[in-house]
Amino acid sequence: MKSVLDFKNKLHMSSYGNLHSYSYLACAYLKFLAFGRALNFPLVLHVQTQSFCNARCSVCPYPVMSKKLPQGAMEWDLFIKIANEAASEPMLSTFACTLQNEPLLDKRIFDCVRHFKGINRYKKTKIVTNGELLDRYSLSDIIQSDLDCLTVSLNAQSRDVYMKVNQGLDYDRVMRNISSLLSDKTTRRKLTLNFLNTRINSSEVCEAVLDWRKKGIKTRLVEMSNRAGSLERYENFRPEKRYYGRNIPSRLRSRLISGLGRLVGCSLPFHQMAMLFNGDVIVCCQDWNRDTVVGNVRNSSLKEIWNSAKMNQIRLSILRKKYNEVKSCQACSLAKPYEMA
Repeated sequence: MKSVLDFKNKLHMSSYGNLHSYSYLACAYLKFLAFGRALNFPLVLHVQTQSFCNARCSVCPYPVMSKKLPQGAMEWDLFIKIANEAASEPMLSTFACTLQNEPLLDKRIFDCVRHFKGINRYKKTKIVTNGELLDRYSLSDIIQSDLDCLTVSLNAQSRDVYMKVNQGLDYDRVMRNISSLLSDKTTRRKLTLNFLNTRINSSEVCEAVLDWRKKGIKTRLVEMSNRAGSLERYENFRPEKRYYGRNIPSRLRSRLISGLGRLVGCSLPFHQMAMLFNGDVIVCCQDWNRDTVVGNVRNSSLKEIWNSAKMNQIRLSILRKKYNEVKSCQACSLAKPYEMA
């Protein structure tokens, strides 16, 4: 009986892919249109266990923002409060110990994952890293934490292009760390390589994605944004045209998503929640300038903040394409394609 239950739970967890995300969003929009409220809990929760980064990437706001805004590490008791509530919520799909930082600078990072998975092993856990500090941890540290997805932001194929995008990082060290992950079948299965599509790497990024896929490695190609207006010289980095994929199904899917975005606006506040090291909840993961803080988990539960009057007013403004009413959205490149004329 237990093995059957485990199988059903694993099947339930594995269903949290694209189809589940789309169905969640459809229900979220329908409920909001009918009742003016979101679903009871976000699909994805981003938690910043500490706010620092070891890189100075040219396409990232961190080098500027880290000098302007307070930085720090989350208290363990606060993390436990967040993790315990999130793990108990049926609607949560992914618990990501990553937000505007390099998570591996936090020596507790795999303890954080282990704690969360100890409460609910069927929720997906995720870390996004630049990969340079992976050699601080053993493969067994990663495996024993029960982490589900380890994403390394590689962003390039050649050393020269890598150094232009991922400034301050050691290309050879990162590649050694990736090779180490690939040497073990368990960590290999958990690995995804992330590629941000920019003007700097546009000549090779698509080929890089295809080459890694041919080796059986999961990849993800991400369109860049100006991070809610906080990325300086964004126009110098923005690719000249959007990449929709090489095959017909991927092109159709990308264009469908783009079309739906023009209809309903930015989807981030409808399915994602982003939390800073000090407990502040910002309107979305793109809000690097922390312009729109909607609550703090020291004073309220995640569920209360998620469906607060302030948060639902923001959603209403977004649905009406009135991005000027939300400070974080006013200069955001993700909002511009959806703005009303």
